[in-house]
Amino acid sequence: MRRCAPRIRSFALTAGMAAMTSLFGLAAQAQQPVCSAWLIESSRFMNVPFGSFMPDRTFVPGSTKPESNIASVDLPVNVGVIKCGSELILYDTGWKQQDYLKMTGSDHWAPLPDQLKALGFNAADVTKVVIGHAHWDHAGQLSDLPNAVLYVQREELKAIEWALNYPEPHIRAVNSDPGGCNRTPACGYMPLTVEEVYGKVLKGKAVIVDGEMEILPGVRIHPAFRAHTAGSQLLEVPTSIGKLVFGSDAFSSYEGIRDWMTANVQQTDTVQQFLAYEKCYKITGGYNNCVAAHEPLSYTDKYPLTKNSWVALNGGRMAELTLAPGEKSRKP
Repeated sequence: MRRCAPRIRSFALTAGMAAMTSLFGLAAQAQQPVCSAWLIESSRFMNVPFGSFMPDRTFVPGSTKPESNIASVDLPVNVGVIKCGSELILYDTGWKQQDYLKMTGSDHWAPLPDQLKALGFNAADVTKVVIGHAHWDHAGQLSDLPNAVLYVQREELKAIEWALNYPEPHIRAVNSDPGGCNRTPACGYMPLTVEEVYGKVLKGKAVIVDGEMEILPGVRIHPAFRAHTAGSQLLEVPTSIGKLVFGSDAFSSYEGIRDWMTANVQQTDTVQQFLAYEKCYKITGGYNNCVAAHEPLSYTDKYPLTKNSWVALNGGRMAELTLAPGEKSRKP
């Protein structure tokens, strides 16, 4: 019995420490905010050939198969609006450069400050902006958020510098170059958009992220390098309906995540895109809480997370994804 006593005391001590650790873990979770979230349609790409967006959905004339009988789709440019206590966070910002909108045949655009106002928010009250990547349709309105701190991956900034300075013009090409850019490394990094990004950096209003970072308790940036661009990043957000993961163009299509199909292949390693899909499955327990940037079914019942929607400014749409306890609905 005496020989067993130290082991019993040791076991009791270990069990006690485990219980304390569990309690501290629960306490830490209790301190995490429960956030509210909305989705804003910054603009809409019109009549995009489905196959150029999702290679597995290429149109085949006469086909009756659901994956190949749709010729073109309209693609929203979605911006996440996240309220966690007193913090107002945006995930992506859409774009405002009229030449770029015209070049792409986009419609239903409205200024982001006006869209935020329609939701009952002030652009000056945005505290943080996490961009999924720095392409023209995702990082184009940063200067209209004067008090917001930008979070961007160091790998994204390195990729911009490399791509825009590459000596071979066919590789360096951007969207406005003769013949366009197709899928070149600099595609999407247009001059006025790069000014928006580096404007924040030069004003000391940017955090250069190296990999993973928690920006608020439970609100966490996850790297998704090469899932769309070199420095793509996801954002995990705790809500009353479980965790959401905003994915920008690493998650271009909800259907793509659901059906394990690549979408919007740009400077992409398709393996890394699938690993980004898997990350959302692991964090949220499935695919329904993965927030996509360009899903054609956005703002409909066929993309359930976004079905609580309405038409707002200039025909653009909004959706109320989830509300924190005590948060009033902002749906008109």
